[in-house]
Amino acid sequence: MGSFIVLEGIDGSGKSTACAAVAEILRSEGLDVEVTAEPTHEGIGAFIRSGAAGRISQRAESLLFTADRYEHTASIREAVSAGRVVICDRYYASTAAYQSAKLDGDSADMAWLRGLCEPFVAEPDAVILLDMDPAVSLDRVGARGEEESKFENLPFLRQVREAYLDLADAYGFEVVDASRPAGEVLSDILQIIREVL
Repeated sequence: MGSFIVLEGIDGSGKSTACAAVAEILRSEGLDVEVTAEPTHEGIGAFIRSGAAGRISQRAESLLFTADRYEHTASIREAVSAGRVVICDRYYASTAAYQSAKLDGDSADMAWLRGLCEPFVAEPDAVILLDMDPAVSLDRVGARGEEESKFENLPFLRQVREAYLDLADAYGFEVVDASRPAGEVLSDILQIIREVL
């Protein structure tokens, strides 16, 4: 039996970089590792990433993310059953944190969001929240030179961070200070993962 590890955090917290680095290290140790992300890059996830839905409500967007997650969860379960270590860049907590925060005056209820996913989500062996000040994370995002998404504004990300911390407290996520040097953050992440492998 494999393991299912999720890395969560606001934009610019280093999730994607950490997922790739962890996977490389674990593979070098002989483990069969699969890195995945939400939204996915196929089907519904690709539609979400394309932005083709336009400016839709937080609830409508939540339903798209949930539909993508439903399909994604089946492949995660299959990979874990086959003995692979699945490292996922965002999972259900991301929808709960982002879509419950007010964006243009619109938000979805946290209990409703959790209720969408609870009947079918795979329970991760560990959820690691990479936590940092949103002002610092936005500096990182700006340094990448990418076009900013609608989510990348300071008041919104402050709400998202608070929602993430509330979820971490409620569900026992591991919280790692992601504002420190990358090597220290990676070391903490690996220590947490090694405890569940």
